[in-house]
Amino acid sequence: MSSVTPASRAATTPEEWARQVHLAQVRRSPEEMAAARQRSEQSRQYEASFRACNAAKSHSMRSRTITLEGLRQVTSAGARPEALEACTARWQSAQVASKRREAEGMERQGTAMRSCPSGAGAASSPAAPAVLLRSAAEEEAEAMGEAADLMGTVDAAAMAAVGMEGLAPAGEHRPRGAGAVQALLEQLRSEPDGEAECAAKFVLYEGYGREVEDQRETLLNFCKESREALPAAVMRDMDKRVSAIDSREAMGIPDDAREWFVYHMMRQAERNNFAMAKTLADFEQRLAFLARNDQPECPVCLECFSDAGPHAAETLGCCHKVCHECWENWTKITGGRPFCPLCRREDFLERVSTAAA
Repeated sequence: MSSVTPASRAATTPEEWARQVHLAQVRRSPEEMAAARQRSEQSRQYEASFRACNAAKSHSMRSRTITLEGLRQVTSAGARPEALEACTARWQSAQVASKRREAEGMERQGTAMRSCPSGAGAASSPAAPAVLLRSAAEEEAEAMGEAADLMGTVDAAAMAAVGMEGLAPAGEHRPRGAGAVQALLEQLRSEPDGEAECAAKFVLYEGYGREVEDQRETLLNFCKESREALPAAVMRDMDKRVSAIDSREAMGIPDDAREWFVYHMMRQAERNNFAMAKTLADFEQRLAFLARNDQPECPVCLECFSDAGPHAAETLGCCHKVCHECWENWTKITGGRPFCPLCRREDFLERVSTAAA
């Protein structure tokens, strides 16, 4: 337990806040300072891994949702070539948008995970003010809404519920649409008589299979990049689960199959994608727990983080965390161009000391 008195909650101006933070910081012993920085850095690594994991998981879920909705629309379109072409075009647009969001999320958090908190770079550049990240849930909801719009879906909630089938966390109610996945796949048992419908369904299978294989590579790369930052026990469990996911070459058709081959290939792709989404969702929960519990206090004012209110944790683009009150005051002190107090710690302490004086 630290012997340092945290900054007072009674600060009414940015200057008063700066004085209290300055006092709290200078009273820290070197040992306390080193331990606090180590906790902040470990939490940053966990948060970056959590965000990258969320980006990959969210795309797996959206890809599944979009493909199932595409299959529903193709079946409903019947034998009308122009309607079928429109269905596949919507599906392709939605998949491209979902993949783009995943790539942006993985790159953003991968950069944060690899960056040195005391070194140069976008997060610590004077020309690039630090920004707050939105919650992963907010980004996830926005991305699913975009997918629904691109698919032209009236009932976005029902579409998302089908894609979430079987993926709800333990203890939550099963979403609407339970059982819909297999019902949609059953439509692929028989090869369509119409050439246009047959081609449209084949395009869905081929594209989805490619997405699932790409996602497998994303998952493998994520595991590789996360290995040094995460507990060994967590990585061992992750490796075990990932090794059980088939490569595309292992996705075969039963020798005695009587159904259309697309049915078996699509079903296997769906199983693989479900396994990856489930693995990532479980791993995401562990990472969120590690990030939340490894750093109990704001590294600026030394107050304990709270779930809400002035001391709720805010996550910066570099994945360091500070409390809401400190970030608001620090933003005012810097004239609306705040930088991360941990990535540029010496600059931060000097600026706070000047403001305190």
